[in-house]
Amino acid sequence: MDERSIDELIEIAEGMPRTNGLAAGLDAVRGTARGEGVSLAVDLQGMLVGLELDDRALALGPAGLAAEISRLSNEAGTDSLRQGMLAIQAGCGAEVAAVVGDYLISIEGEAGQPAPEPPSRPVTWDDEDVHWGSTKKETW
Repeated sequence: MDERSIDELIEIAEGMPRTNGLAAGLDAVRGTARGEGVSLAVDLQGMLVGLELDDRALALGPAGLAAEISRLSNEAGTDSLRQGMLAIQAGCGAEVAAVVGDYLISIEGEAGQPAPEPPSRPVTWDDEDVHWGSTKKETW
């Protein structure tokens, strides 16, 4: 739990740069994943916003298709979260992004699941495994 007072948090918020378009940028984040004839996209909340199936996917049968969609949804959710963290870092700074990341790790651990290991280094704009889709750095 954060030990800072409300006044301290307000002071931090007032010192943050104005982030025109950050909310729109976060709303536009889409994580994607492909595999076994399935291609899908999720938004930053993990909601499925795009799904394409081909004959290979249909050949998996109901249980196989459900498992593949579930697996890819998790993968795409991780992708969208990574992109969202980059948007927060770009719009609010590395310190705010670090606090948000720490919070996300803490609530993951509270859910009875082991907390993921933190990345060995901060995610950057130049990471090759980050897929931007329609979101562009300049809009944040």
